[in-house]
Amino acid sequence: MLVLFIALFSYSLGARLSDAQRHQIDLGERIAENVAALIELPLISGNDRQLNDILNSALHGDIIALRVYRNGSSKPISVSRNSRNGPGNTISILLEQRGIALKDSITGEQLPPINNILGRLELDISNAGLNTLQRRIIAVSTSIALLAIFLGVAFALRVSRRLSQPLSEIQHVTQQIASGEHGCRIQRIEPGELGDLQRHINDMADAIEAQQRELSDHVEELKLAKVKAEEANMAKSLFLATMTHELRTPMNGALGMLQLLAKSDLNESQRHYLDIAKSSSEHLLHIVNDILDYSRIEQGDMELEERFFPSKALLGEFLQPMNLDAQSKGINFNTYVDPQLQTLEILGDETRLRQIIINLAANAVKFTHQGKVDIRLEQQRITNNETQLMLSVSDTGIGISTEQQPQIFDSFHQADNSTVRRYGGSGLGLAIVKRLCELMKADIQLASQPGKGSCFTISWCTRYRSKTQELRTVIPDDKQCFLGLTAMVVEDNPVNQLLVARSLEGWGAQVITANNGAEAINQLEEQHVDVILMDLQMPVMDGFEATLQLRRRLHQDVPVIALTANTDPETQRRCHNAGMTAFLSKPVSLEELRTCIAKQLY
Repeated sequence: MLVLFIALFSYSLGARLSDAQRHQIDLGERIAENVAALIELPLISGNDRQLNDILNSALHGDIIALRVYRNGSSKPISVSRNSRNGPGNTISILLEQRGIALKDSITGEQLPPINNILGRLELDISNAGLNTLQRRIIAVSTSIALLAIFLGVAFALRVSRRLSQPLSEIQHVTQQIASGEHGCRIQRIEPGELGDLQRHINDMADAIEAQQRELSDHVEELKLAKVKAEEANMAKSLFLATMTHELRTPMNGALGMLQLLAKSDLNESQRHYLDIAKSSSEHLLHIVNDILDYSRIEQGDMELEERFFPSKALLGEFLQPMNLDAQSKGINFNTYVDPQLQTLEILGDETRLRQIIINLAANAVKFTHQGKVDIRLEQQRITNNETQLMLSVSDTGIGISTEQQPQIFDSFHQADNSTVRRYGGSGLGLAIVKRLCELMKADIQLASQPGKGSCFTISWCTRYRSKTQELRTVIPDDKQCFLGLTAMVVEDNPVNQLLVARSLEGWGAQVITANNGAEAINQLEEQHVDVILMDLQMPVMDGFEATLQLRRRLHQDVPVIALTANTDPETQRRCHNAGMTAFLSKPVSLEELRTCIAKQLY
């Protein structure tokens, strides 16, 4: 144990010292990258004064020298300060002006972007802080190690003197039992706790004789396999959730810019290309949302929100894209709502019910080449408190064989490989429908014949009430709807910041931008705004802290709308606790953004 302890201590100490050195290098590289980004414009424009100001501002901590070499010049522009220990590491990076990726005019293949080399940046970082940290690590670790060795040796000597002989006998008996001689017992019983241990060993030997050791080993193996399977499943779910968040942020900028572009003057060809780009982006967003929902369901984070809504809203305008796809294929797309439901509002999660209908309707249109697609919402039974509803989505498409039907609700699964090749898709749509039905305690059934079509039927019970008149927010016209208002956009992503700012300016608002929460608080101390659109994850100060300071320190009750790619319930609760008044998940449509702002202002 002593040898093992020394080996582990040596390895741990070496790893900590190496980590400290690696941390210093990583810090220098991050600072160099940040400085390189800041000096790109002064380097291009030849503004040496601004360049020196930027370099001087970076000289802090262990950074002792910065040198900038222009392309083709051996004489650097440098700044430095004295250091007793001298430089410890020099970090050098190329300064590039990013080019634009082009396509080969003959082959159509994507060519790598051509980057212009502006020069080179060198950064010297001192070992002073590193040496101090490493000495502290060595001193603390060595003290703890020596104390542990001393206590361990003292305890071991005392225990060995008292327990060596009885333990040797216990060891001999247990070895005999382990080898299969279950009749072996300890003959001399010591007094006190050691004697209790010896008696327990004899009792254990009696019990082992009545058990099958193979069964015990098998149970332990199953437990270990279960733990490993749960860990693998958790890692997969966490990966899906993380990747989905990373995808939603740039997609917000892409979809938003396409929406802004759609409002500009375009010719017919450009409008056609734009429609294709929007359709492809929305399809990608649908896949990302499916992955996120599946990940939430797998982790048990999916929660249904129940509220009353008009039942006919389940077959409303959101089905228009599927209707247009059906028309383009020459098939009929029909919807029907039971007349008895026209005057009722039902209790449930409208968003998740719509998601079920969209997935089923999209599949029906995708796999149908002629004939029709019918979507029906009917009432089967009604009582004083509850009604039983039945939703059916039927088509005259390719159908599903009896052998394939049990697997179509499995994750990442389609009927066969030819279906994947011909129709594409992630294979998550029906899996999500199945899981959502389970959360709703709804029953889903499938009836299908190859070549004749399929019919999915979902039935569930829910509470209802008579339809009431809702007080709706009066939203001004799209153009100049926020004329005279001042809005602040707090966003560290320049693309998303530009998108929201341009949208607000297009609606007539005056826009103030901030790159993080600290900048926003500083600006709000000097001027008043009517509404704030706040990102959550930002450097320096995030959106939660900025909103807390806005409410507690500045005592302002201006509406704050959260804009984030994180859509989990915990994030929404944190937004509410921080004092935010509304929550929008990225990517957000411009119409949804305009409606949300109007509800906060009017």
